Amino acid sequence: MDKELRYFKFLILVNTVISLILTYNIILYNIEYINLKIIFILLYAFIWFFSLYKVYFLSKFGLKLYISLVILGILLSILSNLKIYGKLYYILSLLEHMIIGSIIVFSHFSKIKAKFK
Repeated sequence: MDKELRYFKFLILVNTVISLILTYNIILYNIEYINLKIIFILLYAFIWFFSLYKVYFLSKFGLKLYISLVILGILLSILSNLKIYGKLYYILSLLEHMIIGSIIVFSHFSKIKAKFK
């Protein structure tokens, strides 16, 4: 496995870990209110982790799903109040978005693009 692909897969793993932490914080903060919002967050998270799994194994479908979820996530972030989760959430969220950008750049503008099936 070449160096570029290793970096790409490492970024996906880091994205997965940060996403787990962020999802856990959101669920923990809202656990008292088991409702449609929590169910939606869990469904979104499940699809998000599925897309990360597919991207890790270089699936074009997974990449399209991943990018669609990124766009949906941006829209949801605009509509939500992220300040309630605190500084750690904010910092991890920023880091995650930088990693997401890196994954998208790697998958579209590097040699890795040709490896997607």
